Amino acid sequence: MIIASTMIIIQIVVVGCALWMNPEPCPRKYRVTQEQGGLLAAPIDIQRYCKLDYGGKYILKEEYKE
Repeated sequence: MIIASTMIIIQIVVVGCALWMNPEPCPRKYRVTQEQGGLLAAPIDIQRYCKLDYGGKYILKEEYKE
């Protein structure tokens, strides 16, 4: 019983760390064009503010984080 509860606690800690360490996604203002309220002149300009990670999601570059 002690081993099972210890394993559950370790799994909770590992999953919690994985969720906490996930990078922040690219905010909406960096993903949409100026007509929709964003900063992009064209949709291809997203690469100026965000980079594509290995999971296929855009992550805000370090120089634009506040």
